[in-house]
Amino acid sequence: MREVFVSAVHPAIGRLYWVFTSNADCNYPDHYSLTDRRELAFRLPKGWRDHDSLYWLYKSHIYKVFDPDDLFGDYAEIADDEMGEVQEQRLSGLLAGLHAKSGQTVEEFRLWMFRAAWVDIPVLQTVES
Repeated sequence: MREVFVSAVHPAIGRLYWVFTSNADCNYPDHYSLTDRRELAFRLPKGWRDHDSLYWLYKSHIYKVFDPDDLFGDYAEIADDEMGEVQEQRLSGLLAGLHAKSGQTVEEFRLWMFRAAWVDIPVLQTVES
Protein backbone atom coordinates (compact mmCIF):
# COMPACT_ATOMS: atom_id res chain seq x y z
CA MET A 1 0.00 0.00 0.00
CA ARG A 2 1.33 3.42 -0.91
CA GLU A 3 1.50 6.05 1.80
CA VAL A 4 1.65 9.84 1.90
CA PHE A 5 2.73 12.56 4.28
CA VAL A 6 0.60 15.69 4.66
CA SER A 7 2.96 18.59 4.14
CA ALA A 8 3.28 22.34 3.53
CA VAL A 9 6.31 24.54 2.91
CA HIS A 10 6.82 27.41 5.35
CA PRO A 11 8.85 30.34 3.91
CA ALA A 12 11.32 30.43 6.83
CA ILE A 13 11.26 26.88 8.20
CA GLY A 14 10.92 24.80 5.06
CA ARG A 15 8.89 21.64 4.65
CA LEU A 16 6.53 20.79 7.52
CA TYR A 17 4.59 17.62 8.22
CA TRP A 18 1.62 16.53 10.31
CA VAL A 19 2.39 14.51 13.43
CA PHE A 20 -0.21 12.25 15.05
CA THR A 21 0.34 9.95 18.00
CA SER A 22 -2.47 7.62 18.99
CA ASN A 23 -2.53 6.93 22.69
CA ALA A 24 -5.63 4.75 22.55
CA ASP A 25 -3.73 1.73 23.87
CA CYS A 26 -2.95 3.47 27.16
CA ASN A 27 -6.22 5.40 27.65
CA TYR A 28 -4.46 8.74 27.17
CA PRO A 29 -5.48 11.52 24.74
CA ASP A 30 -4.20 11.41 21.18
CA HIS A 31 -1.54 13.99 20.34
CA TYR A 32 -1.59 16.25 17.27
CA SER A 33 1.38 18.37 16.26
CA LEU A 34 3.65 19.50 13.42
CA THR A 35 7.30 18.84 12.64
CA ASP A 36 10.05 19.59 10.16
CA ARG A 37 11.51 16.11 10.72
CA ARG A 38 10.32 13.60 8.15
CA GLU A 39 11.00 10.64 10.45
CA LEU A 40 8.36 11.92 12.91
CA ALA A 41 5.73 12.55 10.23
CA PHE A 42 2.38 10.79 10.30
CA ARG A 43 1.77 8.46 7.36
CA LEU A 44 -1.64 8.12 5.76
CA PRO A 45 -2.73 5.80 2.97
CA LYS A 46 -2.69 7.36 -0.49
CA GLY A 47 -6.20 8.57 -1.32
CA TRP A 48 -7.19 9.11 2.32
CA ARG A 49 -9.04 12.33 1.40
CA ASP A 50 -11.40 10.29 -0.81
CA HIS A 51 -12.15 7.79 1.97
CA ASP A 52 -15.08 9.12 4.02
CA SER A 53 -14.07 7.81 7.45
CA LEU A 54 -10.36 8.62 7.10
CA TYR A 55 -11.12 12.11 5.82
CA TRP A 56 -13.57 12.68 8.68
CA LEU A 57 -10.95 11.54 11.22
CA TYR A 58 -8.04 13.67 10.00
CA LYS A 59 -9.44 16.72 8.13
CA SER A 60 -9.36 18.86 11.28
CA HIS A 61 -5.72 18.12 12.16
CA ILE A 62 -4.61 21.78 12.31
CA TYR A 63 -7.60 22.70 14.49
CA LYS A 64 -6.60 19.92 16.89
CA VAL A 65 -2.96 21.08 16.92
CA PHE A 66 -4.09 24.56 17.99
CA ASP A 67 -6.94 23.51 20.29
CA PRO A 68 -6.65 25.69 23.42
CA ASP A 69 -8.86 23.26 25.34
CA ASP A 70 -6.47 20.31 24.87
CA LEU A 71 -4.64 20.21 28.19
CA PHE A 72 -2.02 17.84 26.76
CA GLY A 73 -1.42 19.74 23.50
CA ASP A 74 1.48 21.97 22.48
CA TYR A 75 -0.69 25.13 22.25
CA ALA A 76 -2.26 27.02 25.15
CA GLU A 77 -4.14 30.27 25.57
CA ILE A 78 -3.86 32.15 28.85
CA ALA A 79 -7.02 34.17 29.48
CA ASP A 80 -7.76 37.08 31.79
CA ASP A 81 -9.81 35.66 34.68
CA GLU A 82 -12.18 38.62 34.82
CA MET A 83 -12.71 39.42 31.15
CA GLY A 84 -12.07 35.98 29.66
CA GLU A 85 -9.99 37.55 26.87
CA VAL A 86 -6.86 35.80 25.65
CA GLN A 87 -3.82 37.59 27.06
CA GLU A 88 -1.12 35.21 25.93
CA GLN A 89 -0.59 32.31 23.56
CA ARG A 90 2.02 29.71 24.50
CA LEU A 91 3.67 26.98 22.50
CA SER A 92 5.56 23.97 23.79
CA GLY A 93 7.07 20.78 22.43
CA LEU A 94 7.52 20.49 18.67
CA LEU A 95 5.50 23.66 18.01
CA ALA A 96 7.79 25.79 20.18
CA GLY A 97 10.83 24.63 18.22
CA LEU A 98 9.19 25.40 14.88
CA HIS A 99 7.96 28.77 16.10
CA ALA A 100 11.49 29.75 17.16
CA LYS A 101 12.67 29.14 13.57
CA SER A 102 9.75 30.98 11.96
CA GLY A 103 10.52 34.60 12.89
CA GLN A 104 6.80 35.15 13.48
CA THR A 105 4.67 36.04 16.47
CA VAL A 106 2.70 33.13 17.91
CA GLU A 107 -0.49 34.43 16.28
CA GLU A 108 1.19 34.91 12.87
CA PHE A 109 2.63 31.39 13.15
CA ARG A 110 -0.76 29.93 14.10
CA LEU A 111 -2.59 31.74 11.30
CA TRP A 112 0.02 30.67 8.73
CA MET A 113 -0.60 27.03 9.66
CA PHE A 114 -4.35 27.44 9.15
CA ARG A 115 -3.89 29.18 5.79
CA ALA A 116 -1.17 26.90 4.44
CA ALA A 117 -1.81 24.62 1.48
CA TRP A 118 -1.45 21.21 3.15
CA VAL A 119 -0.91 18.68 0.38
CA ASP A 120 -0.19 14.97 0.18
CA ILE A 121 3.34 14.02 -0.84
CA PRO A 122 4.45 10.43 -1.43
CA VAL A 123 6.48 8.56 1.15
CA LEU A 124 9.56 7.45 -0.72
CA GLN A 125 10.31 3.76 -0.33
CA THR A 126 13.88 2.58 0.05
CA VAL A 127 14.89 -0.17 -2.33
CA GLU A 128 17.12 -2.91 -0.99
CA SER A 129 19.41 -4.58 -3.51
